[in-house]
Amino acid sequence: MNDQAEPLRKKFSKSSPPAPRGINSNIRSLSFTSGKGGVGKTTIVVNLAIHFAQMGKKVFLVDADLGLANIDIMLNIAPEYTIEDVLIGKKQINEIIVEGPLGIHILPSSSGISEMQSLSGQQQMSILKSLGKLQSQYDYILIDTGAGIAPNVLRFNAAVDEICVITNTEPTALTDAYALMKIMSSKYQIHDFSLIVNQATPQEANSVYQRLVNVFDQFLSVTLNFAGNIPRDLNFVKAIKQQTPLSLLLPKSPSTKAFRNIAQQLVAHAGQPDPINDVPSFWNRLGSWKRK
Repeated sequence: MNDQAEPLRKKFSKSSPPAPRGINSNIRSLSFTSGKGGVGKTTIVVNLAIHFAQMGKKVFLVDADLGLANIDIMLNIAPEYTIEDVLIGKKQINEIIVEGPLGIHILPSSSGISEMQSLSGQQQMSILKSLGKLQSQYDYILIDTGAGIAPNVLRFNAAVDEICVITNTEPTALTDAYALMKIMSSKYQIHDFSLIVNQATPQEANSVYQRLVNVFDQFLSVTLNFAGNIPRDLNFVKAIKQQTPLSLLLPKSPSTKAFRNIAQQLVAHAGQPDPINDVPSFWNRLGSWKRK
């Protein structure tokens, strides 16, 4: 098996230390999360990573669905090493990063290993310190979390600059999406979210958005940004079988256009970082949440 991470090892071994606060302050971290599994979360984050890269952004895609990772499968990448190898001391973080399409860097996780879902505090902090040394290399960090409200999922969501909640039109998915945002709001005092509705027409997606907004208006102080919808498209099955993101397989399809619009919306919604307030970096925030 070819070692796909070897070129990146050489690059990172020559990289300068992370830039001081203010030089790399434009780095933006986003999590893509869902209350319920099976709503297309990983498909969406992979395709959005493609469009961020096409916009000229340096993208770091983190597979944070610990124990049930599949970004590597969707991108037809066979990483020789994963986070598991870092935890057992076999490899360093920079040695397991692989390169995907359009120069996207990917941190692969493990699949089928239940222990990955319950890392010790020492294991998590070791990984975070290593990742912190790499953050100046990127413009965007995209986190594909697990589904639900497990501690690992909540911790990653609490650390990012923006949480993108993904749902579809099913009542169970909608209920679980609300529950996730409710917990993030009450436990972590996070009150701003972006919503992506998958497998829906614009009318259906707007209805989902309005239903959530109406509930929040009654029970929670939450601001919900509607990032967009992805239409129903049988070509997703074809893309998954070919292990190629739909945005690359069919660049002129309606779904690809929808992904492009959402990527542009998320970039526009991010705005400009506040140069006055010393906002902790993503990795520092992630570490601090572990201690709580």
